[in-house]
Amino acid sequence: MIELPADEKIIASYDHRLIKRIAGLARPFWRHLAVAGFFLVIATVGEMLVPVLIQQTVDRVILESWVTATSPLPAQLQGLSETETINGQVFIREQELDRLPRAARQELRESGAVGTEGYSVFRDETVQLQTGLEEKLRDLPHLRGDSLWAVPDSAISQLDQEARQALRVESLSTLRRYVMYFLAVLILVLAGSFGQVYLTAYTGQLVMHALRIRLFRHTVEQNLGYLGTQPVGKLVTRVTNDVETINELFTSVLSELARNVSLMIAVVITMFTLNARLAGFVLVTMLPVIVLTNVIRRQARRVYRQVREAVSRVNAYLSEYISGISLVQLFVQQERSRREFEERNGSLLAAQIREMYVFAVFRPLVDFLASISTAAVILLGAWLLELDLVSLGVLIAFTNLIRRFYMPVMSISEQFTVLQSAMAGSERVFDLLDQEDKISDSGTTPLLTGTVRGRIQFDRVHFAYKEDEPVLQGLSFDAEPGQFIAIVGYTGAGKTTIINLLTRLWDPEGGAIRLDGSDIRQYPLADLRRAVQQIQQDVFLFDDTIRNNITLGTAVTDEIVWNACQAVQIADFIRGLPDGLDTQLEERGGNLSSGQRQLISFARVLVHDPPVIVLDEATSSIDSETERLLQRALETVTGGRTSLVVAHRLSTIRHAHRILVLSGGVLVETGTHDELLKQHGLYATLYHLQFENQ
Repeated sequence: MIELPADEKIIASYDHRLIKRIAGLARPFWRHLAVAGFFLVIATVGEMLVPVLIQQTVDRVILESWVTATSPLPAQLQGLSETETINGQVFIREQELDRLPRAARQELRESGAVGTEGYSVFRDETVQLQTGLEEKLRDLPHLRGDSLWAVPDSAISQLDQEARQALRVESLSTLRRYVMYFLAVLILVLAGSFGQVYLTAYTGQLVMHALRIRLFRHTVEQNLGYLGTQPVGKLVTRVTNDVETINELFTSVLSELARNVSLMIAVVITMFTLNARLAGFVLVTMLPVIVLTNVIRRQARRVYRQVREAVSRVNAYLSEYISGISLVQLFVQQERSRREFEERNGSLLAAQIREMYVFAVFRPLVDFLASISTAAVILLGAWLLELDLVSLGVLIAFTNLIRRFYMPVMSISEQFTVLQSAMAGSERVFDLLDQEDKISDSGTTPLLTGTVRGRIQFDRVHFAYKEDEPVLQGLSFDAEPGQFIAIVGYTGAGKTTIINLLTRLWDPEGGAIRLDGSDIRQYPLADLRRAVQQIQQDVFLFDDTIRNNITLGTAVTDEIVWNACQAVQIADFIRGLPDGLDTQLEERGGNLSSGQRQLISFARVLVHDPPVIVLDEATSSIDSETERLLQRALETVTGGRTSLVVAHRLSTIRHAHRILVLSGGVLVETGTHDELLKQHGLYATLYHLQFENQ
């Protein structure tokens, strides 16, 4: 049975430590987030101004009414500003009384300090707009001052429609002004929302950019021992997909979550500002939604985990069986593998249906509860309206605010899956960043390439890739400047390990490796690798031009490149290509033969001109003509340099200054080709076996 991949961690709940680390990623860009927060405040305030403007429009314009009050004004009315005096009678806007407690209003009315009949107040300029309107008003009960008229609302209904419209001119002008306010607020909300969303998304992109660079730098600096155990696909996924989930956290979760939470808080504050009694009732009707949201959150977390586990099992099965498809076909296991895949795919389908069911139930339930809450508010509001405890505009504003409260509730719950995915991705990213397995680069002794003589010493070197499985056991040898040293032995003897230790792809566990008399760990890593360059057995070429694969970014002239190509016998081949040095190579040099790739790697070394080279010679699977080319190129590359060459074909090292024969990580023989043949030891056995095979 295929188990869930170890790296597929599923976050079971909110993890504040992860959120803290993610916040740390955004800390360098706090100014962007601060400005985004400013825009969020603007958008939220604008959202709340919309229902308030509706309330003001209804109460102060559409249903405008005044009542009489005694003079001087009672103490309870001293702080109210909306008053007018007409012919000695004080009038106060009726909506102003809504600010007072019910008991205070009732006391004022019972004492006669405030009248019960509603009046309409007009300016004289409004009355003069229509000919004959003044005479019509004189026939009605009214009060007239120097510039104002007050007419009972019950008397206004006796006027014809044309007269009533004329009297509403000022109200219509005020209404148009409120409409302009409304449009201005909508533009403010649009600008604030755009600024907040854009800056949050922009910050997410900046975080991703910085995090990818940090991940890439961190990865390439790790020890090959660690990188060799990590699948390439896993590392690529960490730098791409998992980082993208953090971006979604900023763009889809953080941005919306901040907006929704601020909107919900602002809605509650606005409700209590408009009418505390009605706001308290609304909060009571919202309690079932809070309970439902918590239940759905738990269910969503559970089904999300099931979906991720099912996806991981499907991916693991596909990866394993597609990799081994040849074995499946050879043993006619297609039907069995189809059934097994169908079973895992069915589990994934069932998990996804359960996830869909959770959210399919949640949204209609929230809509239902929102409708119930709205209906309850309208019912209670109508009763309070009859008791003169709330105005019609406040009631309309509350229905609008309820809708604005429930929309974020649905949005927050639906963002939970994105939050879970982002946290899972961020955990994997931080897990990679927490892996520290680097080669120490604490050397302070400068190493200038032009001053390197090239004397190499291995002094009782011990090394093991795994504990209790030694590869080198007390290995000691010297290489004098300019010598060509060949290393031979059976597979697993430690040949390639020697050249990897010399270039510090790994460090020895015991003993010392010296270059020109100093431990190589005393040199800066970059200086050492410029002085000692390695040609690997599996030559790697990038998806780039031949020129760039040779120079690797070093600024050299084409003449130097051509001279190097000529020296290693590859120039004629390159000239025969349509684009010459600008010929584009496929990934890993797939459009070249193994011999051509090796020759290009030799030209690369000549261009960089290191004083020491180490070479894992790959001549075991090439034809004789290519071998002759490589042999001549090898002589050119190693000429005048200290060279350590792991030999696979012993015929290529006959002229080596010295040959080291390894067995089990121990140096068992050393000498020239002829000297070793005369000893009739391991080297002679290897040579005769290879000669007989040929």
